[in-house]
Amino acid sequence: MNTRALTLLLAATILFSACGAKLIPNLDIQLTDTPDHRALLVIMAKYRQAYEAKDIDTLVSLTSERFYEDLGTPETKDDYNYKGLKSHFSKHFKQVNDLQLNITLKDVRVDGDKARMDYHYVTRYLIKLPSGERWQVTDELNRMELVKEGADWKVISGF
Repeated sequence: MNTRALTLLLAATILFSACGAKLIPNLDIQLTDTPDHRALLVIMAKYRQAYEAKDIDTLVSLTSERFYEDLGTPETKDDYNYKGLKSHFSKHFKQVNDLQLNITLKDVRVDGDKARMDYHYVTRYLIKLPSGERWQVTDELNRMELVKEGADWKVISGF
């Protein structure tokens, strides 16, 4: 291949790679910079902040009235819906202090008016037990599922 052809090939490669989809910076995954992806990241950030602050009203505001959580178990006694969110979080937050929640996104998918965010989370908290307080760590993978209601994304499961 002559020098001119090689130069044209290199220039075309640079040009076409520069025209690729813009990615959202500072993430552990490659995620195109779209309004929906940005909105989903805002939801996840609000979730983390509200969880650490034990802000139940904000957590509820992020959810759809169609929300339902089965906690990944076949038993229904631990399931809760939109109406049970406040009770669920109230019970949980009464027992814990010094909440820290770290979230690492693994995958984000949008399909029309539905979306899902797969994430790894590590929660550290001080739990009150009859025998006294002790530090607890939860380290798990989870999936948050969302639906678009009007212009807003709302969580339907995954808390």
